[in-house]
Amino acid sequence: MNYKFIVSLFYLLLFVSQHSVFAANSSMNKKQSTPDSLKIIKKQIGAFTKKKEYANAIQYSKKLLQAAKTKSDTSTIDNAYWRQAFYFDKLNQLDSSYFYYDKSYTYNLALKDTVVAGDRLLGMANIQKSLGDYTGAMITAIDGLNYLENTEELETTIGLYQTIAVAQKELGHPEEALRWNTKAFNILKNNPKAEILPSSIHIITITRANILAEKKEYSASIHILDSIAQETADKNLFEFSRAICNMGHFKWLEEANNLESETLLLESLRIRTSLNSASGLFSSYIHLAEFYFDTKKAKALRYAQQAYTYAEKLKNPVASLEALDLILPLKRDLRQAISNEAITYSQLQNQLEKSRQTIRAIYAATKYDNDALEKENLKLLTQVAIKEKQKILALAAAVFLLGVIGFVIYYKNHQKQKEQLEISYKTELRLSKKLHDELGNDIFYLMTQVQQDTPTPTDTKNALILNGLDSIYQRVRDISKEFTAIDTGKNFGKEFFALLNSYSSASTKLITKELPLSFWDDIAPKTKIELYRVLQELLVNMKKHSEATFVAITCVKNAKEILIKYVDNGIGFDKNEKISGNGLKNVENRIASIKGSINFESKPKEGVTVTLTFAI
Repeated sequence: MNYKFIVSLFYLLLFVSQHSVFAANSSMNKKQSTPDSLKIIKKQIGAFTKKKEYANAIQYSKKLLQAAKTKSDTSTIDNAYWRQAFYFDKLNQLDSSYFYYDKSYTYNLALKDTVVAGDRLLGMANIQKSLGDYTGAMITAIDGLNYLENTEELETTIGLYQTIAVAQKELGHPEEALRWNTKAFNILKNNPKAEILPSSIHIITITRANILAEKKEYSASIHILDSIAQETADKNLFEFSRAICNMGHFKWLEEANNLESETLLLESLRIRTSLNSASGLFSSYIHLAEFYFDTKKAKALRYAQQAYTYAEKLKNPVASLEALDLILPLKRDLRQAISNEAITYSQLQNQLEKSRQTIRAIYAATKYDNDALEKENLKLLTQVAIKEKQKILALAAAVFLLGVIGFVIYYKNHQKQKEQLEISYKTELRLSKKLHDELGNDIFYLMTQVQQDTPTPTDTKNALILNGLDSIYQRVRDISKEFTAIDTGKNFGKEFFALLNSYSSASTKLITKELPLSFWDDIAPKTKIELYRVLQELLVNMKKHSEATFVAITCVKNAKEILIKYVDNGIGFDKNEKISGNGLKNVENRIASIKGSINFESKPKEGVTVTLTFAI
């Protein structure tokens, strides 16, 4: 019993221990399979960078890229591409560096981040320049400017201008080089508060000096370099040594026997040796080899070989070829064997051309893809533009059609109004003629008959009848006169003045001023008729109702309108009852028909003031 229990307990413990080990291993494997965080990987890359362990930095950048893709972190994906481009550049593996710059460039184009795309093109252009592919560098840099010009990315824009300027100088176009260099300086001039690195300013300044030297304007070039040397003497030995090295070289080009040239070149070499600057030492050795090339060939060869050594350290085939271009003729002049150098020269030429071709192929493929994408986008934009244009044309047609309809309605209404006025005028004339010719004549005939039948004119009853008939006859003549045709031509002024004066009598004094005939020249016939009728109606109203003893009418004209003022000293009326109680509604309608305005000012027993205004 006890034995069985002990055995069972043993197996139970064994099972639990094995399960725990399996769980622990599973947990460890799971932990190991968990991707490192992006932050930790970046920290590791930073540590490698400080130690200049660029190969390790590249490996961890690849790791960063995979982790970023897993997490779909777009900014880190781009950063990983850029890091690989940067570290390969540091290792002088320019083909690989260019490849990853291109990866970052195309990735940012897909994200439509054209600013970063332009910056990556600067890195690509600088690699092409380093490989001596100046035409390719210039084309790439100009593409970069298409993304960056007129943006706030001033440092990168200056870098692109600088690359183009150097490429133009190396291609033998100093005037074009100077033009692009001036563009870079204009950015500095127009943006004095922009945060541009001093090193960038020194680079474009020295480039200007180099371009001027290429144009054989040595004095101007040396003056620029001297200014930089004075500025950096106690602040930046790297920039100072570069300035005096170039200055020594240009002084020698200007005058081969210039003793100061040798002093400046040797001083620059001393400083660069203390700084252990490989690129600077290469430049100093090359210029010293050139300086001694014709006078001290053995010394020149030693400096050329030193330059070649540093070119190899830099892994720069262009620099190596530049050194070999001096070594080979110097060895030939000194009767030394040149077979090894010649073989190396040929190999470097092949290697350099291969790198150039590889990079051109990378960019050509990318350019083709991007151009195809751009064409597709342009096609879509064209289709959108066509649709927008069709919408605009449809809208314009609709607006035009509505305008035509509106004009037709307006024209019809205007014609209808005109016809109504003509009918009204014809009716008035017909009534006037009927009153004058028929009713007036009948009354006159009746008066004649009464006079013939009356033996004595003193008969009171007959006298009253005759007076009544005479009064009716005069009123009929007045009504007829009110509706006679109006001359709207040159005689309108005289007719208008006659109308006003016709209402002056012994009991009512009417004052007005005769106007010049030209006063009414630019007034439309319709307006003249309506104005005539309005004044006529006011005067009739005055005669019938106002009991006025004094009436004044004035007419004033300016460039835009005519103002007519009527004033009487009659009994006046209540303004609230003027339309319905005084029959002046017709006056307002007539003024409205000529788009004028009328204003009544009146109080009982205080007379009437009427102001008429209408546009010319």
